[in-house]
Amino acid sequence: MLKGLKTLALVCLLLFPVAATIQALPAAHAQTQGETEQTFQQYLFAGNYAYETITVQNPSIVGYATNSNVSIDTAYMTSDQLNSFSNSGDISNSVFYENGAQNYDALLEVPGTYYLVIYSPNAPANVTGIYIVNQNIDLLNSSTSVALTITIQPGALFTIPLHVETLGSTSQVDILGASSQIVQYGLENRQTQSLIFESPDVTITNFTVYPTVSTGYNLTLSPGLYVMGIQNESPDPAIVYFQYTIIPAYVNPYILHFGPPSPTGIAAYGITNSSGTIGTYEIATDSIVGFADVSQITAVDNGTNSALASLQENTVLQVNNTDGSSFTYWPQNVLAFDTATPSVTYRDNVLNVTGDNAQLTNQSVIGTGTVGGIINGGVPQTYYGNYNSNYTYTYTLPQAWVLYTNETVEQGQGVLIQMGVRALDGPTPNTITWFDKITVEDPNVASADFIVNGRAYTPAGADQPIGTYYDAELVFGGGAGGMAAHFQLNANLALFYWDGTLKPFPSLYTFGDDTAEAAYNIAVASGNGVAVATSGTPYYGILTNDFNSSLTTLEAQANSKPSSSVPAVYIVAAVVAAIVVIALVMVMRSRASKATLAQVPPIAQPAAAFCGNCGAQLDPAAKFCANCGAPQVHDDGGSPPGQPGA
Repeated sequence: MLKGLKTLALVCLLLFPVAATIQALPAAHAQTQGETEQTFQQYLFAGNYAYETITVQNPSIVGYATNSNVSIDTAYMTSDQLNSFSNSGDISNSVFYENGAQNYDALLEVPGTYYLVIYSPNAPANVTGIYIVNQNIDLLNSSTSVALTITIQPGALFTIPLHVETLGSTSQVDILGASSQIVQYGLENRQTQSLIFESPDVTITNFTVYPTVSTGYNLTLSPGLYVMGIQNESPDPAIVYFQYTIIPAYVNPYILHFGPPSPTGIAAYGITNSSGTIGTYEIATDSIVGFADVSQITAVDNGTNSALASLQENTVLQVNNTDGSSFTYWPQNVLAFDTATPSVTYRDNVLNVTGDNAQLTNQSVIGTGTVGGIINGGVPQTYYGNYNSNYTYTYTLPQAWVLYTNETVEQGQGVLIQMGVRALDGPTPNTITWFDKITVEDPNVASADFIVNGRAYTPAGADQPIGTYYDAELVFGGGAGGMAAHFQLNANLALFYWDGTLKPFPSLYTFGDDTAEAAYNIAVASGNGVAVATSGTPYYGILTNDFNSSLTTLEAQANSKPSSSVPAVYIVAAVVAAIVVIALVMVMRSRASKATLAQVPPIAQPAAAFCGNCGAQLDPAAKFCANCGAPQVHDDGGSPPGQPGA
């Protein structure tokens, strides 16, 4: 990230307006550590020149300005160029030069010695000037925006595609750059093969004072695919730092939607959609709460035939630091179902999604779990998960759960993420089980929020075509590892955020986009204060622009439903009655067997059968293993009815 580029440029410009004098500058400009500032005054006879020597010890932004009573030339030169100018008088042989009564520029410079030359070709001149060398920059690739430092050979063209979010809506793109030589910026729409923007030769993008102060190019783009180009117009290699930021009119959930299968349920993207008219909103909160009342759930994974499924509360956490940097994380609170048992396990994950090479370690995130790694699309990816803890419970349907994902800033340490679940029909329905407390270590943290934003995608860095969404999701999918499952399902869902009180997200779509697990056959419809998810043909679109729900009401409704369990008094009575009946039958059979034992034919016992997948003993006629759900092969060599052949 380039720290100080825009700040320095704006300081130079704001403190040196056209009518200003140099004498006022030092008192107004507060120097920062790592910054060198020098003012100067010169009287030039006609045809004379003078120069200031500028020493750059670390990669820096060099900004300068001159003010004169007559038009003069101001040039920035290397030692070779200064020698050439002394012999030839050709001012154009310089890194950059301007002619006028007020001249100013800034550029990126590597360590070396440079010269700020002032030349009055036609008349005596009183010149005042300033230059500032600011080394408060980091020339590494940025992890929080699309930014690169590159070297472009003389006459060469560098190109980079903009993120493909420009396909989803109209967008504003802001381009900021600084270079050690003169370069030219351009932007092309690849879909129309048209050049929509071309800059003049510059060392810093759009360094202007009037009518507004600006250091970058700000363009409005129609939907399309765009490529930015930077042409080196100088005879020497150019070191160029550039960054671009895209601000879409709205996010488009369908850019990353490839279903079916898709994670299916409810998701808030920060957009409303009324007959194709898109509106946007932004929510920042420290708590997101999901409600799920499930009366039926069975799942068969499409690849492994397992009975695993998941209900995921997926969120996006933005952490802002005191130095102005920001980081983006993706926490998920998961109910991991084994619908064959039936049992549910409380799981969670955290990923760092702050662009290129954003990773986690066991030192950067600490909880009951650990950080592991996978190869995702050929790229190493680390993630935190609580897989070494066991919060597993059996359940009886109908069952309702409330999922809590909370965050708290701990100044000087980082951000605490708390994962909780409350089972309304469990043994302690009024108690939240906080099954994991995760600290994202960040001593410089200033603030943090879960973000839902309809006008921003998460950072992608320079290597990925697009980020993901600042959204909140409560969606069904297969088991872990990107499974996609077929469901038999009946569930009511709702999604809330904390803002003084618990409020429902105003608009919901029926699918999520941030997770790899997916469902094939869940239809989501709008109910009375809930989203109703059932088995059926999926509809992927806007569910409602006016979600009106109350968690208190939903909990009361769930608690008032008749339970499928039998009261204990009836169980005891049934057991006693069964014991009496069994005793009478045994007495009767014992008496009869004494007279007829020799006449009773032997009973054929079934052969023992075992699951070929997990080894559990089976009923030979079973179509599926009761332990793992795997299909069982019959004696005729075929598969159970309704299952594909082996």
